[in-house]
Amino acid sequence: MKYIHLCLLLVLVLGVMACGCTTLQSQPQTLPPTPVPTIPQTTVQTTPTTPAYPLQLSGYWVLQTMAIQDGSAPFVPTTEISLVLNADGSATGYTGCNNYFTSYTLTGITTPKGNSMVFGPITTSKKYCFATASQESNYLNVLQNTAAYAVNGNLLTLTDKSQNALVFQQSSTIVTTTYYPHPA
Repeated sequence: MKYIHLCLLLVLVLGVMACGCTTLQSQPQTLPPTPVPTIPQTTVQTTPTTPAYPLQLSGYWVLQTMAIQDGSAPFVPTTEISLVLNADGSATGYTGCNNYFTSYTLTGITTPKGNSMVFGPITTSKKYCFATASQESNYLNVLQNTAAYAVNGNLLTLTDKSQNALVFQQSSTIVTTTYYPHPA
């Protein structure tokens, strides 16, 4: 009987050892395929934007004639007055006494006087020139109230809401910066 117990014990120990030494072979894990997101086909809607900068506005413009009093009183400026319109929407120039800086917006609307253009607030240097003060004031007033522009060859005409006008001629001077101090 001891022999049978000993054999059973031996079979039991060998069975436990056999079970402990073997591992179940598991199936390799496969991940489910990752779904690829689909991009829905949509219609792109565009919103109106400021029109592109017209190259015809590029350059250094010198005022030739100013018409005030609803356009009925034209006169030639007594000093050089200039305007530079930059592609980034900024504008600079010289009033005959002071440098000025402003911004402008092209709306893309066509008016009877040309394409719509609006200038932002104008900042000037603070020099006072008695001889040209009235001319400078008239010029800045028309510029500030500009409603339209028209380019005809090398002439640029800015017209305000009261039909006052500034007529510039494009100068052959090549300007390479956005700040243009007038030579003293």
